[in-house]
Amino acid sequence: RTFESVSEMLETYYASRDVITRIRQKSADLRKIVQTALDRNRKKLSLQQKQMKDTEKKDKYKVYGELINGYGLEEGCKSFKAVNYYNGEEITIPLDPTLTPQENSKKYFDRYGKLKRTQEALEVQIADTTSEIEHLESISNALDIAAEESDLSQIKEELMEYGYVKRHYGNKKGAKMQVKSKPFHYVSSDGYDIYVGKNNYQNDELTFKFATGNDWWFHAKKMPGSHVVVKTKDGTLPDRTFEEAGNLAAFYSKGRTAPKVEIDYLQKKNVKKPAGAKPGFVVYYTNYSLMASPDIAGIQQLS
Repeated sequence: RTFESVSEMLETYYASRDVITRIRQKSADLRKIVQTALDRNRKKLSLQQKQMKDTEKKDKYKVYGELINGYGLEEGCKSFKAVNYYNGEEITIPLDPTLTPQENSKKYFDRYGKLKRTQEALEVQIADTTSEIEHLESISNALDIAAEESDLSQIKEELMEYGYVKRHYGNKKGAKMQVKSKPFHYVSSDGYDIYVGKNNYQNDELTFKFATGNDWWFHAKKMPGSHVVVKTKDGTLPDRTFEEAGNLAAFYSKGRTAPKVEIDYLQKKNVKKPAGAKPGFVVYYTNYSLMASPDIAGIQQLS
């Protein structure tokens, strides 16, 4: 920004710094809640992944059970060697000498079945935990870019909706708080309006209610970040506006401290929201990509 005097520049600087400090202080409790939930879910995911690794031996037990049935073994054997017909390697199969060959075979098939059921349950659990971590990381990013107290109110509402914060008596469950928080509004060097969602509720509103089919949609690739929408009537944009929208998507993402961030972009009509998905979550299958710098100096922001 350009100022007419040093005093005006200093006044703006200190006023901006005071706002940021106040928002950081007011968001401290929410940050602690989100970080605690993230730590808990990351530990849970690590344990689930370890348990999943333990299920990899299930196929070995299945082969043991099949091979025992394929040989005329005598009772009382402690082990026997056989060729694994899946890969041609010779293996040694431990046996319980107090059990018959049929009972040994059943024991291995039972182990196989138990591990297979465990694997199937863990696949669902890991998907759920991963989804929860992604959701919490998106809320953490929203706290990073919150600029007003109304932004924090909207984030707190989302935390209440998903049970991370207890809803106060008198707030009806599921009722959205009426807040004045609005997306950031920029104008590109070529005069195109660019809107940036500050949190998951705004991202949903911006993408699926405000944007039209030919508008362009930008998002940092595979990381939490804001939805960025560029308004256009006919779907065409100058190269410079694509670049500036990409820079905004990079700046308002978890990658803002990196020198470059990969950005996915496509027309809004190709962005979909799965049924039952958490706020801010979308899917798309055909997109373009660009490498953007999280440098938004020179892009005009409107109040």
